[in-house]
Amino acid sequence: MMFQRATTAYLLILASLTLIPVSVILTTPTAHGMIPFTSYQDLQAFIHTSGCGGSTPSFYGRGALTTGQVTAGPAAQANSGSGQAPAHSETNQQVSGVDELDTVKNDGQYLYTITNDSVAIAQAYPTADARLLSRIAVNGTLQGIFVVGNRLVTVSEIPGYSYPYNGGGATFPAIATGAPQPGNIAKIYPIQLSRTTSLSVFDISNRANPVITSQVDMNGTLAGARLIGNYVYLVATQPVFCYGEILLPERIVNGQVVKTTPTQVYHSDVVDLGYSFTTIVGFDTTQNNPSLVARTYVIGTTSTIYVSLHDIYLTQPLWSQGQQTIVHRINIDGLAITYQSTGAVPGHVLNQFSMDEYNGYLRIATTNCCSQIGSPMPLAYVSVSQQETNVYVLDKSLHITGKLEGLSPGEQIYSARFMGDIAYLVTYKRTDPLFVIGLQDAARPTVLGQLNVTGVSDYLQPYDETHLIGIGQSGADVAWENAVQFTGLKISLFKVTDPNKPIETSRYLIGGPGTSSPAINDHKAVLFDRTLNLLVIPVEVTAQPQNSTSWYSYQPTWQGAYVFNITPDNGIIFKGGITQLQNGQLPTWQDNNLFITRTLYIGNVLYTISNNMVQMNSLTDLSELGSVSLA
Repeated sequence: MMFQRATTAYLLILASLTLIPVSVILTTPTAHGMIPFTSYQDLQAFIHTSGCGGSTPSFYGRGALTTGQVTAGPAAQANSGSGQAPAHSETNQQVSGVDELDTVKNDGQYLYTITNDSVAIAQAYPTADARLLSRIAVNGTLQGIFVVGNRLVTVSEIPGYSYPYNGGGATFPAIATGAPQPGNIAKIYPIQLSRTTSLSVFDISNRANPVITSQVDMNGTLAGARLIGNYVYLVATQPVFCYGEILLPERIVNGQVVKTTPTQVYHSDVVDLGYSFTTIVGFDTTQNNPSLVARTYVIGTTSTIYVSLHDIYLTQPLWSQGQQTIVHRINIDGLAITYQSTGAVPGHVLNQFSMDEYNGYLRIATTNCCSQIGSPMPLAYVSVSQQETNVYVLDKSLHITGKLEGLSPGEQIYSARFMGDIAYLVTYKRTDPLFVIGLQDAARPTVLGQLNVTGVSDYLQPYDETHLIGIGQSGADVAWENAVQFTGLKISLFKVTDPNKPIETSRYLIGGPGTSSPAINDHKAVLFDRTLNLLVIPVEVTAQPQNSTSWYSYQPTWQGAYVFNITPDNGIIFKGGITQLQNGQLPTWQDNNLFITRTLYIGNVLYTISNNMVQMNSLTDLSELGSVSLA
């Protein structure tokens, strides 16, 4: 696709501790596309002309690349289990069939968890045989793992170097294996080199003796990773070296350096003053010497990604006065990774749950705020005088098919969830409007119903087609301060049998001000199983000291997992709490290695996982069945 490059750019300087790239679009909606560069000179001219005008220079680098180290555990042999594994939970996924990177996995017999800078493999079921089998240490900081059959995939990040840059015009030192040395310094700016993302695959046929089969290292910071079938897709982004020689991304596959050529790099018609290389890598985890496929795109820094069974959607926030999000659709089919289309919507997305693919359409919820009327009008620009929430429906070409704009003026979006042809949005300022949005007609999204309740739901978990679980915070209006005080955790059960009249049928409150749960911001900390009517979340309970007169003074009193039974008829029933701390012991930072961060079940056993321990309890009565030390 041919397109006209921009000749004018508008610059917004953000005075903050971190410089946010500034972006502008100067093309029409029908001009979007990506084409490969024809040469290095073509790439260099594009970057220097449209990406370096007045922006702070950025660099990328690579840390040391090493293979993983395996330490055998106390068991001499632990082969893959025979027979059918019992029913067991999986990572809480947004899209069925698209597994997400997490710190804990299980396969119905073995448990795999990141602990103490390594991956611990433990026999988990049956409980009588529970024990630590082995550890795997990898280079860098572990970000998560996948398990597919007898393969374990680890993803880690290796930090880059940091050194001063001479803003007075001195030549930049070459980026090589060691820490760069600054040249003649006239004016100093701190430069942080981007990270290396490392992916290792281990054969775990013998769980007591994992064997590394493949390792892939690539320049860039991890933006996301997914497992679909046997295929892992990894997205990494690295800032472009704006001045001097432009260093293209490299990969090291099983010790062999694979360089990217300029003609293998695609660029968008979206002009951005802060370019990055975004690389998508895909490969088959079952191969010992994988045929790796990589696609690299020069776009603004990739932020939130959404992945369906067949597409990866990369989002690129634009911080111009128009406040937009650019979306790029990349089709994935095994080892085929193909760019498809680019589109834009006003506003910015909150997280991955702000997007959903259904029946050939991408639905996306955004919030935009406080654009100045009369300012230059980039693509999809919308003028608003205060914060608003919007819903857009885009076709496969990422053209806007339908839109619903201006929801909850002045309020902030806290959560979104798409379920079939219905969307649920939660905005908040003083009360919690739960909006039910009808998407049956892609061209005309419509508000079907609205429910105002106290507090806010930060995460929405589907229960079934007509019920929804909200996990968030209870709140009280503090009129004299013109604010809202969060007073503890809140779990709600919403009935949406009639979309025009959503109802909160049950509510459970936990703790006092300051009570928190990772489930609010991390859906993978939520254990939910509809067949068992089971909900488990980690919780840190706080309370006000007895002699305190200030509502914002509180102290931790308990940490562990809250276990609930949830049914439409009986609502939310608290079954009990499980903690790894000693009876009566108050949670402190010295004991945080025993703070429960994840939970799962195998058969009739509930497993709670901290950094130092796997504890096993009966799902029936929560009685303790044993534990495995990971310390």
